[in-house]
Amino acid sequence: MFSRRARPFACSITALSLAALHAAAFADSDRDRERDRSKDRTVVVDCAAGDTVTRALTRGDERKSLTILINGSCTESVVINRSDIKLAAAAPGATLIGPDGAIDVIRVTGSRVTIDGIAVTGGRNGITADSAAGLIVQNALVQGTGRTGIVYAHGASGTVDTVTVTGNPRDGIAVDAGSAAIINSQVTQNSRHGVGVFTNGSARIGLDYLGNAGGNIISANGFAGIHIVFGSTALIALNQITGNGTSADPTAIRIGINLASASADIIGGNTISGNVGTGVNLVRSSAIFGDATFGFSTVNTVSGNGSPTSQGGVVGFLGSSVTIRDAVITGNTGSGVILSLNSAAQIASTTIQNNLSVGPGTGDGVRLQLGSSLFATAPAGNVSGNAGFGLACSDPESSATGSLGIGANGLGTVTCTGF
Repeated sequence: MFSRRARPFACSITALSLAALHAAAFADSDRDRERDRSKDRTVVVDCAAGDTVTRALTRGDERKSLTILINGSCTESVVINRSDIKLAAAAPGATLIGPDGAIDVIRVTGSRVTIDGIAVTGGRNGITADSAAGLIVQNALVQGTGRTGIVYAHGASGTVDTVTVTGNPRDGIAVDAGSAAIINSQVTQNSRHGVGVFTNGSARIGLDYLGNAGGNIISANGFAGIHIVFGSTALIALNQITGNGTSADPTAIRIGINLASASADIIGGNTISGNVGTGVNLVRSSAIFGDATFGFSTVNTVSGNGSPTSQGGVVGFLGSSVTIRDAVITGNTGSGVILSLNSAAQIASTTIQNNLSVGPGTGDGVRLQLGSSLFATAPAGNVSGNAGFGLACSDPESSATGSLGIGANGLGTVTCTGF
C-alpha cells in the first residue's frame, strides 16, 4: 500500500528533475549562441579551385560577423548584403575581376563591411556602397574598372585608406549624397575627376573622422583633381593636388579644385600646382583658405596653374565668396586672384607673387571685375613681382579697401578706388 502511494510522488520528483535539466540545457544553448555570435567565422575562397565569394557569403549565421579570405583571382560580381563582413586577401595578389560591364564588381548594402588588401578591376564601378554605413576600403588597388573606382551613394558612409585608385574611365572616387573620409591614398590618371563630391555629399579629403592627418596624392586626372558640386561640402587638408586636367576632351574642366554651388574648407598643407587650368575655381560657391581650427599648417600653396583659356591661381565667379589667409599664390598664368561678377574676398597674410600675363588685363596680383570687392585685413601680406598691377579693378563698380602689402609689380600698384 505504502509503495503504491509513493510511486506518483517519485514520478513527480523525476519529472521536475528532467524539466530542470532541460531548462539548464536551453540556458546553456542560449549562452553558446551568444558566445558564437560574438566570434568571427573565417572562410577561405580558393579561386583556382572554383570557390566564389558569393558562395562564401551564404556560410554561417547571418547574425554573426564573417571574414572571407581570397586566394588568387576570382572572376565574379559580388553583392554584400550582410553586415559585419570582412573581405580580405589571404595572400598578396588577391583579385576580384568583374565579368559584366553593366554590374559593379562589389556592391555593398550591408553595414560595417571592410574590404582589405584586394585588387578590384573590370565590371561597372569597382566598389559601390549603396545606403551602406561604415564601408572601409583599405590597402587596396582599384583600377581599370568600367566606370568609377569607388562610389559612396544614397546615404552611404565610410573611409578610403591607403588605396590606389587609377586608370578608371570616369571618376576615381565619387561621393554622391553620401559621406566619406579619403586618406593616405593615391588617386591618379582617372579619365574624369580624381575625387567628385555630388548632390549634398560631404567629404573629408586628407583627414579622418577623428581629425587625424592623412594627406593624399591626387594627380594627373583628366578633369578636376577635386570636384565639389550641387550643395556638397568638403574639408581639404595636406594633399598634393597636381597636374590635373590632362584630358583632350574639349568640354573638360581642367582645374585643381573646382566648386559649383558648393563650399569647402581648404584647411592647409595643400599644394595645388601644375594643373592645366585654374588652381581653385569657385562658381556660386564659398571657400576658406587657412583654418587653424584643426591644428594643421594653415599654409596652402597655389602655384604654376592656369592657361590662356582657364586662367588664375584662385578664381571666384558669379557671387562667390572666399577668405584667404596664409596662402602662397605664385607663378600662375593670368593673375594670382581673380574675382568676377559680384564676387568678394577677404585676404590677410598672403603672398601673391610672380603671376604671369597672357595679354592685356592679365598678370595682376589681384584682379577685380564686374562689381566685385576685396577687403584686405591685417596682417598684410606681400603682393609683388606680378606681370600686371598689384591690385587692379576693371570697372568702377569694383572696389577694394585695406592693405594687401603691395610692392613693385610690372605695371604698377593699384588701379582700384576704395569702398
